[in-house]
Amino acid sequence: FTYSLLSTKLSVVLIRNQHYYYVNVTRKSHIIHRCRSMRVVMNIQISASTSPSSNEMETNAIRPSSPRPGDKRRPGPKEQQYSPSEALRKHAVTALATSISRQEHVTALTVGLRAFNHSNESTHDEEIDSVADAALCRLLSFLLFKEFSVDKFDSREKHSCLPEEILRTCQLLEMIYRCSKTKITESFQRVGPDLLRLLCHIIMYEIDRYAPPHNPDTSCESTAPPDSKLPAIGTSRRGEDYSEGRRDTCLLSATRILFLYARVQSLTELMAHHKKLLSLCITLLKYPMDVVPFEVQHNVLFILANMACCRSCVLTLSSHDGLIDTVAYAADQHRVSTLAHKTSWADYYQPLRFNSTAFRCLLNLSHPKENKVTLVGKDGLLRSIAYVIGLQTSRWVGIPHNLNDMATQARRFAMSTLRNIASAPPEQKYRICSFENDILLDSLCITAQDVHDPVAKEKSFAVIFNLVCSDTAEILTMHPKLLELLVDAVSSQRPIAPHG
Repeated sequence: FTYSLLSTKLSVVLIRNQHYYYVNVTRKSHIIHRCRSMRVVMNIQISASTSPSSNEMETNAIRPSSPRPGDKRRPGPKEQQYSPSEALRKHAVTALATSISRQEHVTALTVGLRAFNHSNESTHDEEIDSVADAALCRLLSFLLFKEFSVDKFDSREKHSCLPEEILRTCQLLEMIYRCSKTKITESFQRVGPDLLRLLCHIIMYEIDRYAPPHNPDTSCESTAPPDSKLPAIGTSRRGEDYSEGRRDTCLLSATRILFLYARVQSLTELMAHHKKLLSLCITLLKYPMDVVPFEVQHNVLFILANMACCRSCVLTLSSHDGLIDTVAYAADQHRVSTLAHKTSWADYYQPLRFNSTAFRCLLNLSHPKENKVTLVGKDGLLRSIAYVIGLQTSRWVGIPHNLNDMATQARRFAMSTLRNIASAPPEQKYRICSFENDILLDSLCITAQDVHDPVAKEKSFAVIFNLVCSDTAEILTMHPKLLELLVDAVSSQRPIAPHG
């Protein structure tokens, strides 16, 4: 930093490596002070009167004890959350709304990145009020028109991938939608239907360049399509060069915008009735792991799960061809990835996070009677439920707290899904009880004895209650652990002593 001051009184606090300096500067001549690797908090008092002619610097430093090796720096004064100036934000909106040439696009997007890349929700609300969403939607529409309107009179060379400007525009839209849900609703009313069409067009363009994904069968038994030769992401079907990173980022930004829309419950019904959106979500979920980025598939699954929270959307989702099969397939696919060889705790987190969202979606979809029958018929889904509810992560030595919380959440959603489908007709109840040598009953017994998760424990008894019928009575009483567990549960109940 360089300060050139004349007849100025300057008070500066310098913070570096736990050392706090108070510097009081009174100098009539020019002062040049350079600070490297420092955070500077300045309080400048400029006096109009002439300061004493002195070239001396008075320094009073208050220093704590010298830091020991390995000590962390003490936190300095609380920093204010970064928020761009109103003038910069207005300039960005104007530039984005008026740019025509490629150079103008690049300049406007660069200014937009400086103006919108922050996490201040109230400032993002102001950006929506200044119709930044409309400016970006108009720009995205214009860029897509320029990209796909090449005809015989156009001398421009066709790109082998979407231009960088389209990617950056999607990223800026994602940034401004870090606003409050109220402002997201206002923005959707203004640009939502048109923006959904544009985003679906982008997603469809990206995934249409490759071989079609696996279409899961009704049993959902395998986790990878047999004899499938899906190209690795970034490999074009037409042999064109394509940037893997750009495709991943473009898909991630587009699905992230849809993710942010789906956080608002009033918008999920409109999204569920969109002509192409559900089909594109299913297509993205059908790809095996490591083909489409994890966050893209998780965003899609989150969107479907939030749609399923709306009762009016459940029938729409259930009636859509292949949706339930695909979600069940995705849940089982990540079960197998969890069983694969792991080298660290972090390797467990993503599969469990995906399973948790998948079972949250299936929980909401399992309410209609016809869906219960359909879900009970999925072998892969039943295996996945048995695996997840049988996880005893609380007994794993050294497990991180956040991983244990994610496993607990996934187990509770899986248990709730099983509780719903266990209320199916007797034929389906018997299938659940006898599936693959009673593995579901074994997992229920494990969970019913888990003292670390009383919520899952209570749900396990609810599942057993729903499974009881004349067709299942024999198999339930013949189970080596179940009947004894029920007796112990009943005998352990103690009447609550009256107070006072």
